[in-house]
Amino acid sequence: MFCPKCGKMNPDDREKCSGCGAILHEEKPQANKNKKSPIGKIIAIIAALAVVAGGTAAAVTSCDGAEAAVIAEACYVLR
Repeated sequence: MFCPKCGKMNPDDREKCSGCGAILHEEKPQANKNKKSPIGKIIAIIAALAVVAGGTAAAVTSCDGAEAAVIAEACYVLR
């Protein structure tokens, strides 16, 4: 292994350079592998909004031909 500081050749198992004493095997910081993507949250929010929008559309649609008193009251509240 060549020393990144002085360029001297060193055995692969050495920790420090025999020429300048620089550390040869520095551990690189690893990326956080536990970091989750926000895609799951975004999909959940979109799905929840779709359910709410679908339920509202169904309630408003049922108000057009509703004959029951309870549904009529609900339609009055929604409008």
